[in-house]
Amino acid sequence: MTSIDTDPDNTGRLPPIRRLAAIGVFLALLSYCALLLNTRSGGITIVWPSNGLLLGVLLLTPRRQWLAYIGVAYSVDVGINLSLANPVPISFYLAGCNMIEVLVAAFLLYGTIAPAPDLTRRRQLLSFLACGVILAPAIAAFLASLPLQRFYTTAMAHTFRLWFTADALGISTVTPLCLAFGQRGRFPKQSAFEFLWPFALLCGVTVYVFWQTDYPFLFLVVPCLIVIGLRLGLAGSALGLLIVSVIGGFFTTGGRGPTMLMRANSQEAHILTFQFFIAISMLSLYLLEVVMAESRRLQQNLQSSEGYFRLLAETSRDVIVLTDLDGERRYVSPAAAELLGWEPGELLGGSYRELVHPDDLDEWKALLEHCRLGKIGKILQYRCRKKDGSYLWMESNLRLYHDPTTGEPFGFVNVVRDISRRKAAEEDLEKAFRLVESLASLDGLTEIANRRRLDQVLEQQWRLAIRTRCDISLLLIDVDHFKSYNDIHGHLRGDDCLRQIAKVILGLVSRPADLVARYGGEEFAVVLPNTPQTGARQIAERIRSAAQALGTLHEGNPQGVVTVSIGCATQTPDVDSKLEGLIDAADSALYRAKRAGRNTVEVAGDAILQQHELRRS
Repeated sequence: MTSIDTDPDNTGRLPPIRRLAAIGVFLALLSYCALLLNTRSGGITIVWPSNGLLLGVLLLTPRRQWLAYIGVAYSVDVGINLSLANPVPISFYLAGCNMIEVLVAAFLLYGTIAPAPDLTRRRQLLSFLACGVILAPAIAAFLASLPLQRFYTTAMAHTFRLWFTADALGISTVTPLCLAFGQRGRFPKQSAFEFLWPFALLCGVTVYVFWQTDYPFLFLVVPCLIVIGLRLGLAGSALGLLIVSVIGGFFTTGGRGPTMLMRANSQEAHILTFQFFIAISMLSLYLLEVVMAESRRLQQNLQSSEGYFRLLAETSRDVIVLTDLDGERRYVSPAAAELLGWEPGELLGGSYRELVHPDDLDEWKALLEHCRLGKIGKILQYRCRKKDGSYLWMESNLRLYHDPTTGEPFGFVNVVRDISRRKAAEEDLEKAFRLVESLASLDGLTEIANRRRLDQVLEQQWRLAIRTRCDISLLLIDVDHFKSYNDIHGHLRGDDCLRQIAKVILGLVSRPADLVARYGGEEFAVVLPNTPQTGARQIAERIRSAAQALGTLHEGNPQGVVTVSIGCATQTPDVDSKLEGLIDAADSALYRAKRAGRNTVEVAGDAILQQHELRRS
């Protein structure tokens, strides 16, 4: 049998003449061989293969070319019927029934099979059996037996059965062969010997089984067909069934074979039994081949999926870890060696407890428990121990996966990524942010806290004093006659003077909660949380004395050196107290210090505080 050309460029309505002629010759030969068996059986057709060949050709051919093939096949079929001495109308009618059979099957199967013929796929095989093997032959058999209805009802049923079984067996064996040869390479690549010896064995066993009439050895044929199916696939099974049909049909019509052991004496009963055997074998082999093909495809898909997984896992810079539900490692990708220094085999069987930093263990346990409940895992940043004992910042993306067959939770997939550079960048950014924030809170000249920072800290400490019912003191410090200092010594010396005063104050105010800030111009402020009035006054006196002790020459000051005046206010605030009252009281005390001749400390009394509280309220 020649292969059918499926060249997409050959899309004309008329196929090549040589191909049409070849198909016509093959149809004639198959019909003639079937007639020989028909003659030996006394007019009973065992198998009619020509319709199977024509159906296969149409399924491999563009629809626009069908008319040419149908015309050739119809001519051959009419000629065969005329050679049997059938009347001309009957010959044309029966040939038309055959064409209707093939066209019905072709139209119903073309959309399913033609795009990618593969009868090992369940959908294609079921469609082929339902439409090609059962429905189409049944329609043609009914039409062929219809003329006999007006004469004999029993004759109509007899004709229907003979036509249906012969055509169904012919299509079920020859069409798969035609599709296999039309799709080049459908047979596995094997040597001539490997290809032929299973068929030689089948031929020998079939000849023996159907030649003798003493034992029912039909079961010996089935293993040979299975061997061929295993080695050559569905096309091999179809060819094997065709061989068994020809050899077994030849001996059965000659009165030999296991069917002769039946009690029935009619030739028709023996042939019907043989056809039933072929049909059952065909159905069993085809279903077996579908199951095996699906199993092979499933195995290939699994191997392909495993290959893709290994390719991704082994080329990824991320570490991919598979663990059981307890966190014990079952697979570790090679990236672990590059990132952590551990070879994958060294990590198998261990758990997260060995590698996760002790401070991050609680978060890891919480993440595992979260995922065990079937919730979407959170991305966890943690420190992982390297082989050299150091720790590397990693990011874990944990997911629960399930057994593909039972659907039960099976373990975890953990994709671990090195984020050490990102962490370092975040830390650098945090340092930069803190630096910027610090610079935004510092006075550029004296490098102590500025007015903005003073307001923030004073507000925080005021609220804390209200909650704890503790004293809070505020010192306001002013450099005496500073304007004249600038006028005499210049602004550069004035700036240097302010820096010296700030340094003196910082040296005397040392508690972490205390704050020294530039209040504005030549004024400074000191916040003293949890400090009573006596303590605040002592600190103020030390600051005043230290400033004078600097001995910075000041010709505009009666003291001859730079001095400071300080106003001090202390309060134990409650929820109704106002921070502005404390600030106003300290400012008033500073004003009194200046009026008292400067270079002095004045403390706001309770009466002044109450007066400012009432004024603010």
